[in-house]
Amino acid sequence: MWRRSYRLAGPLLGLSAVCLLITAVPLELWPTPRPGDSYVFNPPPFSAIWVQRTLRPGLIITANALLLVGLGTVLRRDSASMSRLQRVLAFSALVGAGACLLGTLLFTTAGTNDIGRELTALLILALAIPLIILGLVGWGTGYLRADSTRLGAALTVPPVLAVAYIGLSIAGIDFSPVGRLLLIIPTSGMALVVGYDLWTDNTIANDR
Repeated sequence: MWRRSYRLAGPLLGLSAVCLLITAVPLELWPTPRPGDSYVFNPPPFSAIWVQRTLRPGLIITANALLLVGLGTVLRRDSASMSRLQRVLAFSALVGAGACLLGTLLFTTAGTNDIGRELTALLILALAIPLIILGLVGWGTGYLRADSTRLGAALTVPPVLAVAYIGLSIAGIDFSPVGRLLLIIPTSGMALVVGYDLWTDNTIANDR
């Protein structure tokens, strides 16, 4: 019974990947009006300003929530076969993902002049990101050592690329306008691979 519920989390992670990929579409490809045009109070749906104000925040929150559910399902499925250290690192990654979701919610719902709410959100995100990176790398490394290459690489590669991107950006290398893609596409790939792993879990048949 539990294995069947694990499998259902696979499509949720696929939906998370789709949400993330939509946010990666450059605003220049959406119809006008675009950011920088004269101020528009009620932008039409699917215009660039509407996408920036409404669609992207909603998709990011949805993607984060679905990713949290999916990763939590993987931890619940594999917890018994993990080492104590790997479980701790996996739990740390989930705590970081939950904090990231909270910070995103606070930031996107903050008013125009709600500086306190925005600073709180940024502080939460600053604390969440190291937990996510260290947790995912350690979690994925545990799978790699157990010869689960696909799942291990899916969890390990995105945070490593994120660290490389942040480090090179601090060093002064400008990745614009493709910088967002370097973060979003690997994360979407992780969601797809982990979702596929849950969907094709061979142990489901043993519980029927």
